[in-house]
Amino acid sequence: MEIHESLNEILHSKDQFGRLFYERFLETYPELQHHFARVDMKRQAIILTTALMVIERFYSQPTPAIELYMRYLGTKHHELGVGTGDFSKFFESMFQTLKSFHGDQWNPDVERQWREAFERTTSAMFEGYLERVQV
Repeated sequence: MEIHESLNEILHSKDQFGRLFYERFLETYPELQHHFARVDMKRQAIILTTALMVIERFYSQPTPAIELYMRYLGTKHHELGVGTGDFSKFFESMFQTLKSFHGDQWNPDVERQWREAFERTTSAMFEGYLERVQV
């Protein structure tokens, strides 16, 4: 399995992957639940799935437009009070969810690809923490 195949399975699950992720994330890190107090979690699951699509694209075919969008997302997360230290908690839950979602298809190559994709994304998002980006 490669990252684009992983993403395809996630997209075909509709909002199932997002629901699984947020259940795990908020159960594991209840101190972050306040960020989602007034959030429609069904909508949030869809937003997460869409974000994964953009993250995969930024990894496989990076463009200045996607990089700008990632920096903008960094600005938005910063404005919402999401600390940079919270990202490692997100990633831990994300990789646990990816691994359980894919089961036997999960392998070191796809894990490496997703990790590289998230590292690239995080780097761009953190730039949005340092310098406010508007689109």
